[in-house]
This record gives sequence, C-alpha cells and structure tokens, in this order.
Amino acid sequence: MQQMGQTLGQRLEQRMSQSQIQSLDILAMPTVELRERIAEELAENPALELIHGTQQVSPAPTGQAKLLERKEPYYRNDRTSSSFSTEASDVFQTFLENIPAPQQQSLQSHLLEQLFVHKLDPLTASFAERIIGNLTNDGFHVVPLNELFKTELSENKGEKALAFTRHKISHALSVIRRLDPIGCATRDFKQSLLVQAKILFRDKTTIDPVYTYTLDILAHHFDYLEKARPYSLVRAVNENKEIPYKLTQENAEDILALIASLNPFPGRAFTPDITPDEYIIPTAFIERNDQEFTVRINNLEVPILTVSPEFQDLISHAKDSDSKTYIKEQLQKAKVFIGSLNQREKTIVAVLRKIVSAQEAFFLTGDKRRLVPLTQQQIARELDIHESTVSRTVAGKYVQCQWGTFEIQYFFTNSVAVQPQSSPIQSNASLESGAFLQSNASASSTIPATREGVKDCIKELLTEHTAKGSKLSDQKISDLLQEKYGISVARRTVAKYRKELDIGSSYDRA
Repeated sequence: MQQMGQTLGQRLEQRMSQSQIQSLDILAMPTVELRERIAEELAENPALELIHGTQQVSPAPTGQAKLLERKEPYYRNDRTSSSFSTEASDVFQTFLENIPAPQQQSLQSHLLEQLFVHKLDPLTASFAERIIGNLTNDGFHVVPLNELFKTELSENKGEKALAFTRHKISHALSVIRRLDPIGCATRDFKQSLLVQAKILFRDKTTIDPVYTYTLDILAHHFDYLEKARPYSLVRAVNENKEIPYKLTQENAEDILALIASLNPFPGRAFTPDITPDEYIIPTAFIERNDQEFTVRINNLEVPILTVSPEFQDLISHAKDSDSKTYIKEQLQKAKVFIGSLNQREKTIVAVLRKIVSAQEAFFLTGDKRRLVPLTQQQIARELDIHESTVSRTVAGKYVQCQWGTFEIQYFFTNSVAVQPQSSPIQSNASLESGAFLQSNASASSTIPATREGVKDCIKELLTEHTAKGSKLSDQKISDLLQEKYGISVARRTVAKYRKELDIGSSYDRA
C-alpha cells in the first residue's frame, strides 16, 4: 500500500546564473560572431558605449611565455564622452559597417564532415568525395556519373573489375544520398524528390498504401503532378488503365501533402565555400622577441566597451521609481556584459600561454614535427578549469604567429607510435616548463610523435619520390614511415592523412 507524506532532507545543487551562462556563451564565440553580439548589445543597451583606440598593455612574465595584460579593465567610468555624443554615434556606425557578413558552411563541407563519420573503405570513400565535389549548390550532379567516372568505367578493364567498380560507386552514391540534407547527388529535382521519398517513406508503405502510391507517381507519373491539384491527380490516375490502383480525393490530398514535405533543391540551405574576399580574423597574436613570447588579443577587431558616464548620471535626475529601476537594470546589464568580455579575454590568453609553453619548439622553429602530443584535458588541469571551458575557448578561433595563422585546435594533437629506440617525445612533461623539449632539440633527428608531424613526413616522402618520378602507394608510405622515421602507422591511417592533405591516391597523382 502506498503512503503519502513529507520528508525533510538536504541536497547540494550548483546552478549557473544568467551572467555565468552569458559569460560561457561569449567565451565560445569566434571573433565575427562576437562583433555581431557586441553590435546587438550596443543597439539595445543605452548604458554601453564604444570607445576609440587600442589598449595599453604591459608584459607579465611567466617562464618563457609572457602575458600582455591591461593596465585598465574594460569597465571605465572616467571618460567624459557619452553614448549620446556625435563621436560615439560615428564610432558605433563605423563599427557596424565593418562587421563581415556571417559565413555559412558550404554544402560540400557539410557533406564531407558527415562522410568522415562513415567507416568506408578507401576506394568507396574516394569515389564519395569525388561525387560530393561534383555537386552544384542545389545538390545536383554537375556532370553525369558515367562521365565523372569515365576512366574507372572503361570497358577495357574487364567485366569483373567493371562490376566491382560499379558496386563501389553505387555504394558511395547511396551513402551520400542519405546524408543531411537527404536527396543530394541526384540528376535533378525530380530524382531528388524520388530519392527522398524512398528514404523517408519506404518503411511506411506497409502501413498506408498512400505512401506506395506516392512513390509510384514520383517514379512513373511525375507529369500528373504538374497542376498540383487533388482533383486533377485523381482524374489522371483513375483514367489510366495501366495503373493498378484508384485514388480518392482524400488520397490525392495526402499524396500532394507528402510531396510538399520534401525539398526539391536540398542543397540550397547552404552557401558556397568562402569566397576570396572573405578572410579569417585571428582572435590573438603570438609574438616572439628573441626566445620569449607574448600573447596579445586582437583588439583591433573586438573594440573596448565602457559604461556611459552620461547615462550613469541620469539616475540622479530620474523623477520616478520606474525610470530609476530601468537605468539601474541597464547599468547592471552593461557591467555584466563588459565583465563577460573581460573574462573571455583572460581565459583565451591563459589557454594560449599554456599552449605556447607546451608547443614552444614549434613556435621557435615553425617545424610541424616539433609539435608534441597535447590534449585539452592537460590544459584544463594546468589552469584548474573544466575541460569544457577549454573546448569553448578554442572552438572556431584562430591565432596568428610568425609561421602563419592557425586554428587553435591545431595545437592539440594525439601521439603516434614510434619505435622504442627512437628519441621519444615526453608527452607527460609539465606544461609550465619548456625544458622537456630541449632533449628533443638536441637529438640527431627529430621524431614526429603527432599526427601533424606524420602528415609532414608523408608530404616529404611524396615530394621526394615524385621528384624521382616514382609513385608511392599508401602501403609503401606506411613501410617507409616505419623504415625512415620509426613511425608505426597503418595503411588506412596513411590514406586518411593523405586525404586530409588533399593529396590524391597513387593512381590519381600525375
């Protein structure tokens, strides 16, 4: 028998405040998104003001990597200009006009990201990548498949080899058509609608015959859909004696509704890849002075905000409680937003300092083989923060150094097996010190212990043998990596790294 009653107990819960949630959201934003967010806040909150100039900073040494910190925080109330002044208005307008248009992922990039999740064999994967590269912005083939694979489908390859190749192409095509958005890799919108219907409705044909009718009409009687009216569809189908079924008005309405739920141009939700006039905005700069490094936030792209002194003075002139409450709320929101920006900068710089310390050998030489195994968990442990905070800090952000502009995620890389007799890179060394790298620097040959290092070795091997006029298969590359560098990498891994380098197979390479 169940009894109802009350019990008294204690429970410890930790809930994030709105300001903490806002701070985490802002931390995760790359530069372009942050500028858009700042523009929104400036437009909505009259207590915020955008100010001119870059910040005055001073170095704060810590080991060999130094942090550039502000002499003044974001929040400053010692200025005489206001958000209502002509100068502030001009600054804000200029800021709005210089925000780049939001960048969207291309259809090809979106499909390729999903394709990598599928564990396809190298041949099927290469066919799939070629098909994706042959798609228009609508999701349709640029050239027909038989022309795209003209060489592979040549009849002189033998009947058995030809059947095998067709099977691989068909498999690649089937995988792509089921990726999001479904229905890509088709001839035109008619085939796309049929492909989508087959994927979405196939399991429902045994439940409701309307789904079967829909598939049949899309496949064999598409011209009956020209007027897209139920009574026209009913008359066209019922008058055709070769069609084994008859439609009611309700059937026709359901069929047209099902077809309307499909997307005739699935690729249009995505834009083309980044055009030449678009560019990457680095979140921070890593600058070298002899053997020391400084980390500097890119404040030219993300300007400084302050609380408007004039708006702050309004509280003393407010005549009613509602006005005072409104002014106080906007001032509090402004301070919280400015605090979130300040915290974002401190966290990014702190994480980059640790990365520079750990990957100092790379920043000194620019040699990708000098990158050491590094994880976000290691950085989080060193900074005593959660790993998810590190993930938010590096997501979608770039850093510029003397060797180029790199995605911050680039510096987190896993280790690769090397022979015991090779000079191992100590991945468990303290991030606070770069001393553990010195032993490797003095070694007679640098052993690449990360995926980027291995990829660099693959490029070197291919360049070397191409100059000699010879081609290397993935298996041969794997053997040479073991023989020359002492790196144990499987053939499938070599194929994956080669594709990431955008290098074709030995068959495709000239």
